Amino acid sequence: MSVEEIPQGAEVNIISKNEKKSREIVKKFNLKQVKGISRVTFKQKGNVIYAIDEPDVYKSAAGTYVVFGEAKVDDMTQRLAAQAQQQAASSTGDSQTTEDSVVDKSPESITADLEKASLNTNKADEVVDEEDVNEDGLDPSDIDIIVEQTQVSRAKAIAALRKHKNDMVNAIMELS
Repeated sequence: MSVEEIPQGAEVNIISKNEKKSREIVKKFNLKQVKGISRVTFKQKGNVIYAIDEPDVYKSAAGTYVVFGEAKVDDMTQRLAAQAQQQAASSTGDSQTTEDSVVDKSPESITADLEKASLNTNKADEVVDEEDVNEDGLDPSDIDIIVEQTQVSRAKAIAALRKHKNDMVNAIMELS
């Protein structure tokens, strides 16, 4: 069957001669095919990741695996940038997805958006820090320990201690 005779949309796997020979040998070793695996990844030194989508996986009785499929280099930075963009798009809603607005998908733009979002949350935290806090009924050493352990402001430590009724462990857990 030639390439022209294959109907459009048909799912066809073209197997090389070496792969065909390897599959025949695998059958002779009585390896069992493992179903339901949609992706296999291999990590190499230097954080290089190879991924095989829709692989054919076989398992031996000893627990070793044989994987057939096309290995592609998986770029994690692109994947993380795409996930960050999806999260940003879902948090802003559909109001910005009009035809007039053009969304910049570059990693620099995504990083800038994330930094801007983190700066906005820090501003909200600073408002809490500016309040006058009353340390009456609290042990100053407990407050100092919480500040030291969680790297938060003294006001946040006092608020957490009051919220948890002087329970240092729960206050630290909340703040970290």
